[in-house]
Amino acid sequence: MEIKIYNIFLYILFPFIIIFFFFRILIGKEDKNRFLEKLSFISKKRPLGNLIWFHACSVGEVRSAYTLIKSFSKNNNKILVTTNTYLSALDVKKNFTKNVIHQYLPLDLSFFIKKFLNHWRPNKAVFVESEIWPNLIFNTHKSKIPLFLIQARFSNTSLKRWKLFKSFFESILNKFSLIIPQSLLDKNNLENYTKNSMDIVANLKFNSDKLKFSSKEKIKLQKIISKKTIISAVSTHAGEEEIILDQIKKLESNNTLLILQPRHPNRNNKIISIIKKHNLSFKQRSKKQLPNKRTRIYLFDTFGETGLLMSISNIIIVGGTLVPIGGHNLIEAGQFGKSIIVGPYIYKIEEIVNYFKKYKAIEILDKNDQLHRIINKLINNKKYTQKLNSNAKSSTLNFLNFSKIILKKIGNIK
Repeated sequence: MEIKIYNIFLYILFPFIIIFFFFRILIGKEDKNRFLEKLSFISKKRPLGNLIWFHACSVGEVRSAYTLIKSFSKNNNKILVTTNTYLSALDVKKNFTKNVIHQYLPLDLSFFIKKFLNHWRPNKAVFVESEIWPNLIFNTHKSKIPLFLIQARFSNTSLKRWKLFKSFFESILNKFSLIIPQSLLDKNNLENYTKNSMDIVANLKFNSDKLKFSSKEKIKLQKIISKKTIISAVSTHAGEEEIILDQIKKLESNNTLLILQPRHPNRNNKIISIIKKHNLSFKQRSKKQLPNKRTRIYLFDTFGETGLLMSISNIIIVGGTLVPIGGHNLIEAGQFGKSIIVGPYIYKIEEIVNYFKKYKAIEILDKNDQLHRIINKLINNKKYTQKLNSNAKSSTLNFLNFSKIILKKIGNIK
């Protein structure tokens, strides 16, 4: 009954959804070359053989599933990856060969979803984190395609909304053959909505491959910046650059270079105006500029160079933790053995932060104005910093191989 009401609601809103969708294309928030895929216009052919379909919303979710995707592809499976965002599409293209097909997920209208499923006919469907699209799930289940939800995670806000439609949420979750929560807290939350046993708890971010980078580019940059302390703010959001620049100006040492890497590089002009307001000299990576002795800020407004940035950094500030976003993956910084700082907003990565905290491998701010004091401490106390870096790297070597466990679980369900 609820799915019928949901569809009536969608059909009423359909003209407005389409107008909004095309508005996003006009302002550059959709892929103008491939946006028709979201209306289920499909140009690629289904490969022969067993097809495993992975769906993840954006860059963070799809990256966390890379190891699992690679494991499935080694077993002679063909792989289809669907995502929602332009940056995630670029990330899939950069990290996989032609054996992995990428397609944008169609809008969650039944006629688009049915066309999508009839074309691809996947043998299994694996959804990552909190990707709950009712028509997608109901039609996939109706097509007798086994459904899996891995590293399932729902925010408290999201669960409060679903609580208003509890029976609908339960009917959606019960369509999954297997649900693997991201943490024990997520498992406890989901137990109120599903009969799924959830006997495994796993966060695939712990098994992420170390980010790759160009050694040639690293050597080029290190020749210029080797005598400076490199402080990098990775995957920053609106509001964070202002906080960081305020704090950087309070540092005891001027022999530093701050690298700002926005989560969305198309925010670069707004960030430049903030840097100019602070009257700080800067260079811009997207314009192929290199820092010099006078450069205080290096704007890393490119895509796919996070590995390079981390390889040259001394201190890494994790974006999304200084404003109420909830935080991004800090395991990548740990794999490089860097000093990691997170702000007070860590509700999306709390399990990972607690893990690093247990190993004494992280600095956690209670409030943002502590940032300059923590950085001063890391610059001045070399012995402490070396220990912090060593702990960060060694802690990432102790993770269980969740990918093998999940591969076996999914493989056993027909």
